[in-house]
Amino acid sequence: MNKSLLSYLLGGVLLFSPVSNAAQMQCHGKAQHWRDIAYSTGVMSKYKDVRNCIAWTAYQFDLPEELLYAMLDVERGPINGKCRTNKNGTQDCGPAQINDVRLSELKEFNLTKSDIKSKPCHNVWAMGYLLRREIERADGKIWRGVGNYHYNYSANPEIHNRYIRKVKSSWRKLNNKIETYCSQ
Repeated sequence: MNKSLLSYLLGGVLLFSPVSNAAQMQCHGKAQHWRDIAYSTGVMSKYKDVRNCIAWTAYQFDLPEELLYAMLDVERGPINGKCRTNKNGTQDCGPAQINDVRLSELKEFNLTKSDIKSKPCHNVWAMGYLLRREIERADGKIWRGVGNYHYNYSANPEIHNRYIRKVKSSWRKLNNKIETYCSQ
């Protein structure tokens, strides 16, 4: 896939977005979809402008959108084009904190470090691509793939499993937030 195809696919967010076909929530209030609640307050409000990119990425890679939300909540990366430097000298960039070591896996899409750190939709797309790839490498085991997205199980099971616990916890908090909203 080349850069023009990637641009076309990302451009599809504007033309064909799962947001427009989203299921209606069955609770009272102004929110019509869980996204309306999830991105309205707290740390996740900074990702409000890329929620359609998140929805599109989930759709494109056949991933639960709530999973991508939970991973972004755990990663909490900046949208301002900055990277965070790790103790080992590598850098985590953008909302999904894509480690620059993984850029070689994105080479076929002509995604650069600059793209990953300064274009939030490209960053989210890269997260979806890398996550889908890790799930496939883990024989379809979603949670193994989630852990491997962060840190390969064979390299350090403790770090791998800790990340899975954080993502599951974030997903539970999202569900609780929506349940609380709907029960008011």
